[in-house]
Amino acid sequence: MKIIELFERFIMTSIGENTIKTEPEIIELAEDFRNMKRFEALGDADYTRIVEHAIKTIRVSMGDSVTVEGKDKISPWIHDFYKDKSYTRWERYRDYLKLEKHFPLAVMQEMQTNLYKIMDLAGNPNTEGTLERKGLIVGDVQSGKTANYVGLMNIAGDVHYKLIIVLTGTTNTLREQTQIRIEEGLGRKNVGVEVTKDINYQLATPTYITSRTGDFTVGSARNIQLSVDSQKGPVVIVTKKNSTSLKNIKKWLIEYSKNEHNSKIDSSLLLIDDEADFASINTRAQEETPTAINKAIREILVLFNRNSYIGFTATPFANIFINPKNDEEMDLQDLFPKDYIYVLGESSEYIGLQSMFSDDEEVAIHSGMVKEMEHSKEDDTLPLKHKRDYNYTTLSPTLKHAVRLFFIANTIRDLRGATTTHRSMLINASRFVLIHDRIKVAVLEYVNKLQLHIKLYGKGSALQHNSDSIISAMRESFETEYTETSGFSFEQILQNMHESVHRITVEVVNAQNKGLNYEVGAEEGVRAIIIGGFSLARGLTLEGLIISYYYRNSVMYDSLLQMGRWFGYRNNYADLCRVFMTSKVIDDFKFIATATRELKDDLRDNSLKGLTPMNFGIKVRSGQTGLIITSRNKMRNSGAITAKANFNKDILETTVFNVYDENIISHNVRTINNFLNKNQKYYSEELYPKEKSRKIGKGLKDIKKSSIIEFLDEYSVVDTASRFDRRLIINWLEKNDMEELELWDVAFAQGESKIEYTLENGIAGQALERKVIEHTISEGIFKNSSSRLGSPNDGRYGLTDSQVEIIEDERISKEKSIPQRNYFSASINRKPILMIYFIVPKFKDKILVNNPIPLISVGIPDLGTGRTQYIDYTVNTIYLESDELEVEDE
Repeated sequence: MKIIELFERFIMTSIGENTIKTEPEIIELAEDFRNMKRFEALGDADYTRIVEHAIKTIRVSMGDSVTVEGKDKISPWIHDFYKDKSYTRWERYRDYLKLEKHFPLAVMQEMQTNLYKIMDLAGNPNTEGTLERKGLIVGDVQSGKTANYVGLMNIAGDVHYKLIIVLTGTTNTLREQTQIRIEEGLGRKNVGVEVTKDINYQLATPTYITSRTGDFTVGSARNIQLSVDSQKGPVVIVTKKNSTSLKNIKKWLIEYSKNEHNSKIDSSLLLIDDEADFASINTRAQEETPTAINKAIREILVLFNRNSYIGFTATPFANIFINPKNDEEMDLQDLFPKDYIYVLGESSEYIGLQSMFSDDEEVAIHSGMVKEMEHSKEDDTLPLKHKRDYNYTTLSPTLKHAVRLFFIANTIRDLRGATTTHRSMLINASRFVLIHDRIKVAVLEYVNKLQLHIKLYGKGSALQHNSDSIISAMRESFETEYTETSGFSFEQILQNMHESVHRITVEVVNAQNKGLNYEVGAEEGVRAIIIGGFSLARGLTLEGLIISYYYRNSVMYDSLLQMGRWFGYRNNYADLCRVFMTSKVIDDFKFIATATRELKDDLRDNSLKGLTPMNFGIKVRSGQTGLIITSRNKMRNSGAITAKANFNKDILETTVFNVYDENIISHNVRTINNFLNKNQKYYSEELYPKEKSRKIGKGLKDIKKSSIIEFLDEYSVVDTASRFDRRLIINWLEKNDMEELELWDVAFAQGESKIEYTLENGIAGQALERKVIEHTISEGIFKNSSSRLGSPNDGRYGLTDSQVEIIEDERISKEKSIPQRNYFSASINRKPILMIYFIVPKFKDKILVNNPIPLISVGIPDLGTGRTQYIDYTVNTIYLESDELEVEDE
């Protein structure tokens, strides 16, 4: 082990043991270590970097967790259970995470708080009589979900849940990876927690019915002739979501654990459903129907007198919340989390959806990782829509640049002392297995070429470097991305590059190719470029992911979000991480970031209001995030999709528009002027809180809903691919005949552009500049590059100073700016509002037109849970634009 790694391990172990808690203590300890003879060669730069990282570790904070409970509540019991216990599985696992995995103290403390609360909610398996609980845990993609549920399994073992079943995804690779993680964290002879240094816990080893190489089969049922109650420790099964495996498990349980005189097994079962939103979704690559899998899960649960089902997911946009028939039957949805929904807080160290894609710049602190690539250039080598036999032979310039960055980043990580860590690069550019293989051939050819030139010329003179095209391209990539952050010159990196990159491999991971084994290269660290599609999306962790190249069609919110393997913890190398994607996909992720934040805010609101998961399930189904699809199998089998919409507490904006069609622009300006003339007696300049800004809130007050509907009917929008559907909004307004929607405010947003707009009745102002991107549907159609048209403070239009103060006082989010949607809270009894914007579109730093383009948004206040009605409608898949579903063909 190099002295850099050894020094860092000494420091981090001291923090993990909870003996060092403050910044001065870390500095004093580091100085003491550095004075040791073994560390006398440690350089100043490495010393400073390690100490700064250690200080940052103790500053890690966790976001607040949220609980929404059902009507059948359970009194807390887990603290009393552990009060007098010693040598517990949970304590052993906690020590393992601290000493071996170097989890920050704040993270460990929050994990214990969360898992104790979840086990309280899951129920005590030692209770008399029956126990039936169902819940959902909502985390973030790549945020340590597995570490959490392995911790929960340790607690379950302590409290004597006799059988623990973990349902993984649908691939063998993911099942094997999950089995390994569970064995390391729960215990197996000479593995993980059972060999943690300086700890000797005397605990019974779990009985594993499945292994790293084998799922539960007919042979398993025949060969393992034991009952779940016959073992000292917990019995553990890790299985794919496969109805055959589940049926075999049921058969085995009935044969060896069920007393023939009893209708049920008098024991306890904890069933953990990893990626729970994927439990009943059908794909063509999976020859299982949702009904078969769900039925098998339910049949196993009801075998036990005491059973607890816990779903884990990072994407709660799925049909676990949805019954495609009607609301009355939703209550009968057996896997619906009727008893609790628990939202895990987010660590300040986590790099996720909000920190990369939030529209709030103060929140999006990692947005620099995202690199936009041009669709047309990538399409030259691999069309976005291609057939399974496409003859792929050449890497695009962007993909070559990404591969070079992976080489450079590997070298920088080695120079920083992390010589034995895993490193990976992701390439997700096709759903076809054959194309994966062809991409591998082309990538491997380029990798070999880079490795050869680095070997031949890397340690040569500056003259040799400059005369070699590969080395020159490598320098260009370095100067584009890493000059300011790496801490090393290109010459230093190049001199050391051969040693760092000579063992980089190229692997394919899909249904036909496992292709990646972290166990084999555990000691020196795997360094791999990994190519795949669907198999890379669900649950599979790519260790040490640095560079990601994502060139795919967009899919539904949950599926697209699961593609984000680049989310997670990147301690000590976040500055090296890059994600390449088109502007279209960036825009979709921004939209999902907003939808996800709003979903979690709604959960927090529901928790404060004391609403149940049943209330929330219906609310999600009703379309809080815009469109929630009610019948997923229909999406795969036809062009028509049945959907529902409910615009309660929603902001609907025209973010897609035609820049050059003067007829449409002139028509909309006339429509606005006609509207102003008809309602001139309602003119006001008091539509913005006086104490909050110098803005003059020009517009109209107390406009009848019928006039708003008339305006929307006349206003022209880009019908294709726009999330602003005039007809849908009008239908919803007409169906919801309630007093709170009868009177509206109309406000004109004020910008800071030098270009002005002038309308009838003295309405005038400065336009707003908005960055835009080209849309793919038609020439001249552009989209706002942000997911929103308005800014957070636009929510203040139509409010008084006192109403704004109420919103500021009840603020939940830790974001520095209050989201626009928060200003539509039920607590201030505000009116709905029509906002009119005049924007100047800016594309690639160039103003496209000098005449401002009129756009609009509709803001609906929170009218209360269950008071508003949703509407059914049928749309074509083209309407959903970014929501086009793509079925993997692996």
